Amino acid sequence: MPVWKMIELVGISEKSWEDAVKNAVVEATKTLRNITRVSVEEFDCKIENDKVAAYRARIKIIFEVERPE
Repeated sequence: MPVWKMIELVGISEKSWEDAVKNAVVEATKTLRNITRVSVEEFDCKIENDKVAAYRARIKIIFEVERPE
């Protein structure tokens, strides 16, 4: 029976929230395998000088834990 693990990450982008989510997933795939689901938990922005300086997306990534054979 499979076992799943969930971790929380924050992606950042100067372009958009969608890009922030993609950035987090791209970085996660560099060290994680078997990612099956991403849940977007929260969006927010960093404001500087009365303008949006960065978009941030807090996500949860779910992946299957590998078992030794």
